[in-house]
Amino acid sequence: MTSFPKIRPAVEKFRAALARRKEAKDRSHRRGVSESTSSSLGVKNVNAPIPPSPWGLPVEIQIKIFGYCDTTDFYRLKLVCKSFNALLLLNEHEIVRQYLRQRRHGTLPSPLDEKRTYTRNPEDDMVLLSDLFPPSKSAKGGHLYTFRYLHELRSRQKQCSKLCYYLADRVMDRFMQTEQVFLRSSFPVKKTERSAMIKRGKTSIWFRLAPLMYYVMYFLQSFASARREHTNLLLRAHESGQLSVPVPAETRRKMYRKLQTQILREPPFHNTAALVATHHCMHLLVSLIRYTMAADTEIDDSWILSLLMWSPFTRIMEYFSAEIGDGGNQRMQRKDFMYNFHRDMTAHEKDHMNSLIFGPANGDTDRSVRDLWFDAASVEMELRKASPHHVETVWTWNGMPIVLGCPDCRPAPGWRA
Repeated sequence: MTSFPKIRPAVEKFRAALARRKEAKDRSHRRGVSESTSSSLGVKNVNAPIPPSPWGLPVEIQIKIFGYCDTTDFYRLKLVCKSFNALLLLNEHEIVRQYLRQRRHGTLPSPLDEKRTYTRNPEDDMVLLSDLFPPSKSAKGGHLYTFRYLHELRSRQKQCSKLCYYLADRVMDRFMQTEQVFLRSSFPVKKTERSAMIKRGKTSIWFRLAPLMYYVMYFLQSFASARREHTNLLLRAHESGQLSVPVPAETRRKMYRKLQTQILREPPFHNTAALVATHHCMHLLVSLIRYTMAADTEIDDSWILSLLMWSPFTRIMEYFSAEIGDGGNQRMQRKDFMYNFHRDMTAHEKDHMNSLIFGPANGDTDRSVRDLWFDAASVEMELRKASPHHVETVWTWNGMPIVLGCPDCRPAPGWRA
């Protein structure tokens, strides 16, 4: 028989194992009681399993989620926490591309070409706008898809939309002033129907003009860029002794006409339908500016040329906002517009390079608004045999048409805006 001293170590190990097992059961029991007590008292349990975090989502899914945000949300999200800021900065390129794909039906901005056509549907606004104003090219190749680019796109869209709303408001205001007999006979008692007709007319004209205003903005900015580049070329020619200055006003007018013609013969104006529609929009814009002036005085439209040619696009919007009183204090709005417009003209007059090449800015008094767009577009439409052409018809109430057109349009039934 084996003596006890020999088996004593094995017995002690067995007892220690039993003690450890019992101690583990006691700890488990105490933890269960503690968790039930904490949950009943509403105390957070630090040992509870951590819920899944949104940061654990794949980056591809996070990018798709951010693609549904508005352009103003990205800058606010950067201020939420460092994690958001780091995520947005790291994936800015892909987030912007995803944002554009979702609003361009799966495509990205592409260069304008002769085969591409655009619709006027509101859901296609971003397609047209981002193709007209694509992102800047990177020095390393490709394009710079940044939040700044999205902000600029959204700003352009808002400016055009707001200006179209003002134009629609002025069209219906002129309609009410000139067609009072029609309004009294059609709505003798029910003023609510008259208000509904006016509201529907504004909305219809507003949405009809929105895509056309993108073309107007594109032309004005393209012409401004072409003028700057052409002035730089003339300056280099003058410095090399190949050009005598100042350039006569008539020669400058021919130069500018040639620059405009080059723009009109390239996409998107290579499409005759787009050219004619933009011509109607420009004609409406200028006619409504004239309409806001005093009717009993002779209008000097050279200031309209300056407004469209030398001031930024936002100044046109400021003019109509001040005319309508959209901001509340109409007197202050008009004062601010006049101050800003005067500042634009002063900056143009003090442009040293422009004064060196073309002489003083106030020296050319024989100017007309037709020097911008209208003469060049009329000649181009004649060459394409697009005159006369059809009007733009907007249906407002019970089949009543409002006609947007120009002097070269074919006669059509409806009220001419």
